[in-house]
Amino acid sequence: MEKLAQDHRTTSTSKTSNITGSKAIENKNPSPEVHPPPKRRQLALKTMKDSYTEVVMPFTKDKSLLEEYINVNGTVRHGKIMEDLDALAAAISYKHCGYELADSSDLTIVTASVDRIDFLKPIAANDLRLSGHVTYVGYSSMEVQMKMEEIFPDHPEKKATILVALFTMVARDATTGKAAQVNPLSLQDDNEKKLFQMGEDHKARKRTESERALTKRPPTEEERFLIHDLYLEYSKYENSQLNCSKPDDVQWMGDTKMSSVQIMQPQDRNVHHKIFGGYLIRLAYELAFCNASVFIRNRPIFLALDEIAFRKPVSVGTTLALDSQIAYSGGGEHHSFQVMVKADILDIKNNTRETCNTFWFTFSDPRKDHLTPKVLPRTYAESVLYLEGKRRRIEGAKLAQLNRKNLGM
Repeated sequence: MEKLAQDHRTTSTSKTSNITGSKAIENKNPSPEVHPPPKRRQLALKTMKDSYTEVVMPFTKDKSLLEEYINVNGTVRHGKIMEDLDALAAAISYKHCGYELADSSDLTIVTASVDRIDFLKPIAANDLRLSGHVTYVGYSSMEVQMKMEEIFPDHPEKKATILVALFTMVARDATTGKAAQVNPLSLQDDNEKKLFQMGEDHKARKRTESERALTKRPPTEEERFLIHDLYLEYSKYENSQLNCSKPDDVQWMGDTKMSSVQIMQPQDRNVHHKIFGGYLIRLAYELAFCNASVFIRNRPIFLALDEIAFRKPVSVGTTLALDSQIAYSGGGEHHSFQVMVKADILDIKNNTRETCNTFWFTFSDPRKDHLTPKVLPRTYAESVLYLEGKRRRIEGAKLAQLNRKNLGM
């Protein structure tokens, strides 16, 4: 356990430790390699317990470890924890496939998507335990369910769940890059059957949401009426003859943008010599947090990370542009709101950019006696973004409630 915790910590800071493998140090002058034909892997029936992995973060005793995670308010940084979740999901996936270390694997396992991370309470600087296991498998995909608990060494029976997370990992043949079949699951009891069925349901839900995406289909009739209502509202504020000023608690969506540009450094690469996915999540979260803070003029509460798909790997040396915007906020007594962060790879020579990830974060204004600002679009493109944010907020809340119910929380 202590060895795994140490491996995990090294991975979280350098992305080069045993939890994801240690292939990060490259030969600067590699000789050409001739790869033999890939061998057919021998599959083995695995249980959910076989992939169970946990990591303890002893913050109360290890002050140097705490120093890496503490924020200005004395609580633990969410971005660092999400970075660790990505590393843990990879370790669990390799373990399910029969490998303790990525170095010894003939598979390449990557994060296909972060399906959901729900934060249930603030992360105090107490001892924490991250744990998880594979709950569903397809041909080459694995759903990994994880949670973080606050633990108390002097009172082992006392613990509190802080977050629950769901990742989808995909296995590729390390030589050919093609989809590789993963070990099947043997379901041991009714609870494991329920977890496996949840994985089937998640897969079906993602397929349905993809088919009804606003990039493929027009808004519903109800959504079209909403767009018209938004148009009437912003037209009222812009028509000087009506003498109707925009209220202070209404903000133009176009005025809620915030951006940053980062150069991807080799210290943040993974075993496949691409930028570590957890690091990208942390960068996006920290920008979203700053944007949310400016939007409500207060420190927000982070509630959830919605589904994100890693469309394209990010190479070392890439110039990455992160653009954030408040996508949806109903305002008034509805204190939660959506922040979208788009990550684009910049091609400096050709003056082009390509989106590699889009992140969706849910925040809340902690001041219940305060009116949260409403965001108002003024163009059709902004209206579509508004609808997307609203959809994700509604569906995300339903999914979070369902997952907690199924997990007995």
